[in-house]
Amino acid sequence: MDADHVQASTADLKAYQQKMNYRRIPIGYSHADVLGLRPGLQDYLVCGDSADALDFFSLNAYEWCGQQTYETSGYAALENATAYYPAPIFISETGCNQPAGRTFADQNAIFGPMSTTWSGSIIYEWIQEENQYGQSRLFKTCFIKLTFKSRSYHLWWR
Repeated sequence: MDADHVQASTADLKAYQQKMNYRRIPIGYSHADVLGLRPGLQDYLVCGDSADALDFFSLNAYEWCGQQTYETSGYAALENATAYYPAPIFISETGCNQPAGRTFADQNAIFGPMSTTWSGSIIYEWIQEENQYGQSRLFKTCFIKLTFKSRSYHLWWR
């Protein structure tokens, strides 16, 4: 979907909310972190009239893998590139499973030095699937939470 279609869809959704007298729910867009596209796209989608501009922008970011740091992961550059951003922005998918074992150290950066610009993150993903990104396995009657540092398990019954 190109930027014009995203912006037109945003305008249509906002107009429909208003026409139907629905409560105002923010409308946003989640995008893959493609460096060549992201800066221009994220800026374009929040500029202009508020009737067709996004209310928030989010990004799927998988740069922080293994023993990275705020600088080596690219998160410092991400923060610098968005420091001026005029709308709420957050990471809509975060996490990396290579090398094996997720440390979630990226959350310290997102809720630390990045928190003046970034509104948080969503850790990808809940259910363990073939891609090995999941936080829990679903069995017939319960969830088993995978705790990566201690490799312990917790049960939640449905």
